[in-house]
Amino acid sequence: MRKCVLLVLALIVVVNVLAAEFFVEDEILTPDSKPKWGGTLRLALASTPESFLLYGTLDSSAYTVIMGPMYSTLVEMHPVTNEIRPALAKSWSVSSDGKEVTFFIREAYWSDGKPIVADDVIFTFEYFVMNKYARGNSIDRFTIPDEKGENKMIQWVKVDDKTVKAILPSPYGPFYTVLSHVYIYPKHKLEPLIDKNDLGSVNKVWLSNVDPKEIVVNGPYKLAQVITDQKIVLERNPNYWKVDRFGTRLPYFDKVEYLIIRDEQVRLTKFMAGEIDFMAIASRDYPMLKQQELTGKAPYKVYATQPNQPTPSPIHISFNFDVNDPDLRELFAKLEFREAMEYALNRDRIIDEVFAGLAIPDAGLMLPSNKAFYNPKIEQLIRPYDLKKASELLDKIGLTKRDKDGFRVFPNGRRVEFNLLVQSSPQEYQDVALIFAQDLEKLGIKVNLQILDSSLVGQMFGAGNFQAGIRAFGNQPDPQLRKAIWQPGTQLYYWHYSTMNKEATPPKPIFENMFDWEKRIWELFELGQIEMDPVKRKAYYDEWQELYHIYLPVIFVCKGMNIWGINNTIGNAGLTKDGLIVFTVWSTYRK
Repeated sequence: MRKCVLLVLALIVVVNVLAAEFFVEDEILTPDSKPKWGGTLRLALASTPESFLLYGTLDSSAYTVIMGPMYSTLVEMHPVTNEIRPALAKSWSVSSDGKEVTFFIREAYWSDGKPIVADDVIFTFEYFVMNKYARGNSIDRFTIPDEKGENKMIQWVKVDDKTVKAILPSPYGPFYTVLSHVYIYPKHKLEPLIDKNDLGSVNKVWLSNVDPKEIVVNGPYKLAQVITDQKIVLERNPNYWKVDRFGTRLPYFDKVEYLIIRDEQVRLTKFMAGEIDFMAIASRDYPMLKQQELTGKAPYKVYATQPNQPTPSPIHISFNFDVNDPDLRELFAKLEFREAMEYALNRDRIIDEVFAGLAIPDAGLMLPSNKAFYNPKIEQLIRPYDLKKASELLDKIGLTKRDKDGFRVFPNGRRVEFNLLVQSSPQEYQDVALIFAQDLEKLGIKVNLQILDSSLVGQMFGAGNFQAGIRAFGNQPDPQLRKAIWQPGTQLYYWHYSTMNKEATPPKPIFENMFDWEKRIWELFELGQIEMDPVKRKAYYDEWQELYHIYLPVIFVCKGMNIWGINNTIGNAGLTKDGLIVFTVWSTYRK
């Protein structure tokens, strides 16, 4: 009897394999021979992921493990060119008016053998993407004005089990780009875990203490083991829907092992010893690593290229417009103060000392390499380091008197002083904070560095519980992908949360709490997202970039170059002929 059962199960697996519609992955870097199967890919994480539900967290470690390694999207960006290509949707069609897009889902399966169907797409949007109570929702990306100018959500309709239709309020230029960031989750596993009377319950699903066997995936790897603060182990998903040019089902590695190492120097030591196969390299470590590589004895190669990727994230300095302290709230709202803060920012010193020269100034909104959206005019708007001008601006707004210690005082006699919140890792954040604080002390402003664990810092920023801070958000190829950050009245516009009504569905902007320039930025995003003409879209986003640099809602510091280290035994990873770094967990292998 047992043999019969096993035979039936084996037949089911064969039927699934035969029925699957595979996507053939590009050979991005041509190997010397046919890639090898097996082994373990060794990577690093700074902390244990808070959750394995993308939409229930804002944790960067969770993003690293989930986005790509564990879950897939309907459409995806090519890992080098960023061109939109099929993923779980094998194809799609667009109505003549551009307001209906029909997606045809490929014959693919979840890691537990269940078919991936339209219900999974509808479920993901209803309970996660468009759920205002989900910490990682994307409501802003999928809410656009209709032809009357009223904001409406994009609607998703099931046509049949393998077909789903998106109904747009109006034509939407960045639709496929934002869709490439929506990772589809399994309805059959998650729906029973959600309290329909408390949609905030999604934030408590699949936390880090979940039994790995409960998690079902559609990406190249599934969760196998979680050892808190030690490691995360993923194992091959036998039902992954990609193959290589030889017809071999991807991924190549049996396992991916993420070592959880908080200390950057320990991570570096393990990489140099060959215990980590691929990792981002701090700019200060690049010269030493490159020198060792050139001796021919190092087990790795390191690459430094001009920034063209979301990471490393460009650092910015923010001042909380809603801070509880009335003196600071009035001060931070003054443009002259923020201008003085930019004049006090020594970007050249930071790039030389903190990044070993391997960074470019500013580059917070759009990368110069992004020809589709970058506005070169901002290079003339950036205020250079000039403590004399900074001092004059502070005098202009009435901060002329000083106390016995040489610090400026408010008209009420209170010292001008604020806390600067910064996370403990990466080290660059602390180094930037220290240099900035030193220059502000020369101006007579006291800065107290508030250095805390990254997860706690994220929570404090998310609650608006800070005075000033240093943070970083990755660049994206289309501004719409960062609408939830840079548009006033949205969920990550954390330095001025009072511009958003969080209780509305979807959250709504509160215009009376906005500055005039914030209202214009809000409008530019609304116009840019529905414009189909790329020239007109660029004009809207050009103005957006200029307004940010004129009014300084945040002050961008610099963007590190893309510096990566790759173990010599890793195949199909490295530099393309155009000098771009290539590495994906599903197409690399051990030579």
